[in-house]
Amino acid sequence: MSWTLTRLRWLALFFAFATSMPDAAELQRNIKVGILPYLSPQVLITLFAPVREQLQQQTGIPVELYTATDVPGILKKSLHQDYDVLIMSAHLSRFLQKRAGYIPAIQFTNDLYGSVFVADNSKIVKLADLRGKKLAVTDRAVLVNLAVFKALQEDHIREGDLIVRPSLNQNAALLSIVKGENDAAIAAHFALDQMPEEQARCCREIFRTQTLPNMMISFSSRLTEKQRLALTAALLNLPETEAGAQFLKNSRFGGVKKIELSSMPELDKFLPETLKYLDLQ
Repeated sequence: MSWTLTRLRWLALFFAFATSMPDAAELQRNIKVGILPYLSPQVLITLFAPVREQLQQQTGIPVELYTATDVPGILKKSLHQDYDVLIMSAHLSRFLQKRAGYIPAIQFTNDLYGSVFVADNSKIVKLADLRGKKLAVTDRAVLVNLAVFKALQEDHIREGDLIVRPSLNQNAALLSIVKGENDAAIAAHFALDQMPEEQARCCREIFRTQTLPNMMISFSSRLTEKQRLALTAALLNLPETEAGAQFLKNSRFGGVKKIELSSMPELDKFLPETLKYLDLQ
């Protein structure tokens, strides 16, 4: 192969790569990523650090991670498109697509379930045993909470049959049953994996919902198409890097895939109850 032809091929590859990346001058600022506060802020920022590094390395633009102490707090900012990138539950991603113009792009591939946990030495073994018991629950608009309460209703257990105790996040809810402050807690099925091992061993799962759609990553409509494509490419490359693959393993998200926007209306069934609890009807 001639040196000229080789050089032309390298130039073509370089041009294709360069044109897929956002020009730093286009943003003039850092990329702001907002994360649903399903775990404590410290745990979330540490957990998602590899995502920040991936985006920084592949776009050349500094990335900042943000979360909040509660769901309404991050939704309030999201409704004003304060974040360039949002990592949200599927139904809230749909809500923010409709209300704020965010564009869903990536979804984590592993199945998601809502679970009920009790202390390992608890006598509670089934949902019916929860009557009259203290149940730790995070924001009621969270998808796993909606799913578990629906299952409770189907099991003829009314909310009035329970002593519902609010928790800031799933870490706090699970820790409350370890400490004996509550009898049970609702959390995502993988939440125990984000706790110290000695605490996780003190918890036992007694119920799991049917499969739920996993979390999604959306982009602000204020970003250009070129910027969104570059961010999408960087996120789809997560499984190919050592840190990204470890993140997908530690988070129990499994993998990443592109979202078909035509499938998003399927999530509308969750919105009426979500909006009721968010007082946004």
